[in-house]
Amino acid sequence: MQSITVSVIVPIYNTRPFLEACVQSILDQQFDRSFEVLLVDDGATDGCAALCDGFAAQDPRVRVFHQENQGLSAARNTGIDAARGKYIAFVDSDDILLPGYLQKLYDACERSDAYMAICAVEDVNEDGTSTRPPFYSLPTQVGVFPGKELLKYFFDHNGTYYTVAWNKLYRAETWKLLHYPEGRLHEDDFMAHRLFWHTENVVCLDEHLYQYRLRGGSITHTGITPSAFDAVDGLVDRYRFYTENHADRAITDAAYAACWRRYLFLCAKVRQAPTRELVKTISKEQFLMQGLIGYLPNCKGLKTTEKLSCARWAMMPAESLVPIKD
Repeated sequence: MQSITVSVIVPIYNTRPFLEACVQSILDQQFDRSFEVLLVDDGATDGCAALCDGFAAQDPRVRVFHQENQGLSAARNTGIDAARGKYIAFVDSDDILLPGYLQKLYDACERSDAYMAICAVEDVNEDGTSTRPPFYSLPTQVGVFPGKELLKYFFDHNGTYYTVAWNKLYRAETWKLLHYPEGRLHEDDFMAHRLFWHTENVVCLDEHLYQYRLRGGSITHTGITPSAFDAVDGLVDRYRFYTENHADRAITDAAYAACWRRYLFLCAKVRQAPTRELVKTISKEQFLMQGLIGYLPNCKGLKTTEKLSCARWAMMPAESLVPIKD
């Protein structure tokens, strides 16, 4: 059996209008090594399953996995467990790889003996056209860096370049002990810090090789639900990871501040359209935030006014903070 150099994992759920373009952009890659495409049908109900099977029938590089709907994390984990490549890449099923994505990221890893390579990202409209003005997620610096050195950029305006899963090529062994938390949204908030902490060399490229499609119906663009607070849980996990591993004080402070700012932002969103379910979610989340409050006076990343808001939204009853009119 021919050895596989890259396994491209595509989790799929109800993205049929965009799936063909996505998969074709992967199969069209001009790559001088072998690669496989793992299409993980996560219980799609819009005809994606048949489309996946059609790709597999036409191209031996395609492998299809059908499973009941379990969410993005579970779909990615299925791909990780089945991957046979030396490297792994994740592609969202409504996005596009530009020519050279596999070759350039692979060459960057091999040239620098790196365990991860990252490319810049272009945001595109739902119809695939460039935004006006064009928008790119770019690295703060170009070059080869220890993973831990890049943690400080997670909280910058271009932090998504570093924290998302899908603009990267990873050495497969990086994932031996790591899997996404299943049943959670904002799964990257639970994972990115662990990946970078354990990765000795990371190559950062400023060439945009990945197109991220902005869609109104995607997970990140729908209205607030209780699961939106998974983002807070992920950031709290990141902060605790840093403290347990004695990370730099500035990075720990930034992570701590990010927890509270996300929490306050979501609480403010709930106030705009409160429901009993959302208020109950805040009440549950308060137990988590109360466990962090001891560090609040010492955090240099939050202003005094922010600290007062943090204390208020952690300690006062959620029902009084977000009253619901019957």
